[in-house]
Amino acid sequence: MTQREFISRLAKIKTAISISGKTYAIIHVGFDKIEFVREHKIKSEYISLTELYNLFSNENIINTAIARSYISGRVQSPAVAILNQLKNISSLDNLITGNASNKKHLSKNKPEHINKIKDETKFFNALSKIIGFEYILSKSIGKPINSTHIFLSNNYKDYSFNQEINESYYKILNDLKSNHSFTSDSLSHHVDGLIINHQILKNRIIEFDEEQHFTPARKDTLKHLSAILPDQYFTTFNDICNDITYQNMYVLKKHRINTKLETIPTSFKEFTEWLKKSNEKSSGYICDKNGFEFLGGRIAQRAYYDCLRDTAHLSEKNIEFESPLRFAKKIFEDRENTDFGLIPEERLMEIILEILRNNYKINVPGN
Repeated sequence: MTQREFISRLAKIKTAISISGKTYAIIHVGFDKIEFVREHKIKSEYISLTELYNLFSNENIINTAIARSYISGRVQSPAVAILNQLKNISSLDNLITGNASNKKHLSKNKPEHINKIKDETKFFNALSKIIGFEYILSKSIGKPINSTHIFLSNNYKDYSFNQEINESYYKILNDLKSNHSFTSDSLSHHVDGLIINHQILKNRIIEFDEEQHFTPARKDTLKHLSAILPDQYFTTFNDICNDITYQNMYVLKKHRINTKLETIPTSFKEFTEWLKKSNEKSSGYICDKNGFEFLGGRIAQRAYYDCLRDTAHLSEKNIEFESPLRFAKKIFEDRENTDFGLIPEERLMEIILEILRNNYKINVPGN
């Protein structure tokens, strides 16, 4: 469901009831927030629609404990009640229309899907066996990240970067066709993982980059990042972005794009022109997003968010953090000439240690 569809469905809700029986009256659903009033109260309160949409999109099970990682302020309970009501409405709509996509969704309850371990979870399980489970935070292993762990706003101006970094972001956003309009919502829950208080690795963002991260948008950002950061993964990632076979077989497929590229686009702007001419239907994978109001906006947004994670440690608000560590899924698959899910955990651990040693010049004893 796209964010626009999400907001449209929310507008149908008049009241929402919590598990404990408290009622929340919906007053207004706007562009960036939903306004409501608690039972027996007069003063209205607000929930960020971006935060609410992220919670809805990223979590299968939604409760107040999980909501704390997404919803700022003291409005987690009404947020959960509203989303539960939304799910009830969506289920009813699907039953009435006989929506085929709902049947497809229900088919996901097959045992083989339930038992399959996600690649990201497998990566973090292997990493935790190297450095210790107690030093890692990651939603994929049941330890979600929130804004108390790291400062990560969706507006680069909130970081108080120096002039050189700000100038780089201005160039990055121009290349990504952005209108430079952002809300300052927290992105901390989007981080794949954090290493906290490790004796060797210290405090760091750690990212497991799958196919969707190696786009023409990401390629455009790397040249600007290389002017302000050391090349610990930029060259490798740029090479992946230039791999036409990988783009057609994996990157485009990940974004549900059926048309194939004949050549690698010279820029993200050229890519969006190609995307428009290819007559691909908009979806949650390539739809417009805040700050990127065009077809392919979600791709640009992801590249921008990657940049924010790349540079978060340069902000005084994250002074305790070191530079991030990035591990491309493709590197593991190329080393072993097989799918990531088929690589034994012991071999994953060996490759992780090799990347730390060769790319980041960090020696971590293997367990």
